[in-house]
Amino acid sequence: MNKILCPTDFSGTSDKAVEYAVHIAQHAGAHLTLLHVVHLPIVDTSETALVASELLGEQMRNATDKLKATVLHLEEIYGANRDGGFTCDYLVKEALLTDVAKQLSKQENYDLIVMGTTGCDSTMEELLIGSNTEAVMEEVKCPVFSVPRDAAPAKVERIVYASDYSEEDIAAMREVVQLGSCFGAKIDVVHIVKKPGEQDGEDAAAFRLEMQGLFPDVPLTFQEVVNRHRDEGLMEFYNQAGGDVLAMVRREKGFLKSLFTQSLAERMTYQAKVPLLILHGKK
Repeated sequence: MNKILCPTDFSGTSDKAVEYAVHIAQHAGAHLTLLHVVHLPIVDTSETALVASELLGEQMRNATDKLKATVLHLEEIYGANRDGGFTCDYLVKEALLTDVAKQLSKQENYDLIVMGTTGCDSTMEELLIGSNTEAVMEEVKCPVFSVPRDAAPAKVERIVYASDYSEEDIAAMREVVQLGSCFGAKIDVVHIVKKPGEQDGEDAAAFRLEMQGLFPDVPLTFQEVVNRHRDEGLMEFYNQAGGDVLAMVRREKGFLKSLFTQSLAERMTYQAKVPLLILHGKK
């Protein structure tokens, strides 16, 4: 892992994401970029356009000052750009966050995006508005690490990965192992079944054998948990195991299906209870 992007709006939630981004950058020996995005409001007259332009300039100057101060703080406290094992810079952009994150991840080869999330309390908000984190997950194809505002202090010693025993899990596990190896983390591969007796014995055995062959030196454990609701089963295991990060694949859906259903990854993002590493699957 070489480059990490961390969007910030200078809120408490963003500060928590920066804390996690720094923690990962330190252990990975990576380069961290702090990003703040501002956008010009829609205007309909030359007079309001002038006011909007002045406001935009002021916002960008203020953001630049705050980002400079943040980088200076990271240099003084964590040794960024010195002897702390990682480097750090910042960007201020005028655009939409999703557009900037998509462009940077593709053109500048960022390996991970770390950002804060607050989730939504209202069902209508979930359906109609969503969150910046969910929008970035939808548009950007590199892994996204979302951090809730009330997350525990940054730690990545135990990763819980939600598995379907599918081909997508193999590629996703490579990225999970890459992150975990920076910390020597234990990785629990968890499969949820709805009721006793549904365990996929042969499939599970074949999957475990393949994973152990691919990652012989990684501390992997495999668990099957019985629960009618996948999110509840995952959180139950996560809490009992003392997990630090919950990882899962966000699978692409067809248009009609996406209108009426919400993926497990989407539900977990909106619940915003634990640090969540979202990886991207294919149709």
